[in-house]
Amino acid sequence: MKTRKLVLLVVTIFCFSNAYCQQEANSLLWEVSGNGLAQPSYIFGILKFIPSNDYYWPEKVDKAFKSSQILSTETQLDHHARHELNKAAHLEGGNSLADYLTEEELEKLSGIFSNRFGISDFKFNVVYKKFKPIMLSTTMTRLSYGDNVKYYELELINQANSLGITTQALEKVEKEVEALEKIKLEDQVKSLKHTLENFDDQLKDYEELVSYYKKGDLHKTLEYTMHPLENHSDYEAHFIYGRNKAWIPKIEEYMKSGQTFFAIGASHLSEEAGVLNLLRKKGYTVKPAE
Repeated sequence: MKTRKLVLLVVTIFCFSNAYCQQEANSLLWEVSGNGLAQPSYIFGILKFIPSNDYYWPEKVDKAFKSSQILSTETQLDHHARHELNKAAHLEGGNSLADYLTEEELEKLSGIFSNRFGISDFKFNVVYKKFKPIMLSTTMTRLSYGDNVKYYELELINQANSLGITTQALEKVEKEVEALEKIKLEDQVKSLKHTLENFDDQLKDYEELVSYYKKGDLHKTLEYTMHPLENHSDYEAHFIYGRNKAWIPKIEEYMKSGQTFFAIGASHLSEEAGVLNLLRKKGYTVKPAE
């Protein structure tokens, strides 16, 4: 709690000293126009997964989606992508979490999987014990909801395929993996230990994240995305802001070729180095869609 208060204090001080401190209006759907575009395109902030009963898909979003010729997600969810992400999720060299956690910590982790997720010790040892710490922390939040989850990218790709909308991606899956691998393993272990000690708080934080997400509060969504990682600067720099910058040329390319509906993680949209502001700097008009 002291760490979080300190982070909030630093953010407050930063805001008073930084000219950018304006926050985006509360919206998940944004219209991008001008700068020579023949028609507007749309950016919709998503979460990787969300409880099924919280799945947010209002009429104006549906209308923008169905009027578009192209759907662009962050990465394509094909067989190759799944294979690469699965490979990246696991520790290298046959290592397991037993190499990084104490016996007491490992027993506590195994107990969460057994008692709260209904996952056998055998499956934990064969599968989850070999996960990289940063991947396991996110997986634990997802597993807490059982089958009661929806994946935005999967839902939208399936819907696009049924409507004949072309699907594209902003990057190859290897780029996403590369960004994750820049986070030092010892820092990942530290974050996993934080999850172990604060798992109930992490679940409450995720509920708060979903609440702020559905309100369209991009700043708070980013803030709560960072909590399980203890606001790790490498994650923010490489996995969020570094990828934002790299996506802009592809976003421009797709918008020029036809009306595009971009489904991008909501944590990538706000702040000075967010996608929305980067597009404004390129000369586009970016505003909440009506």
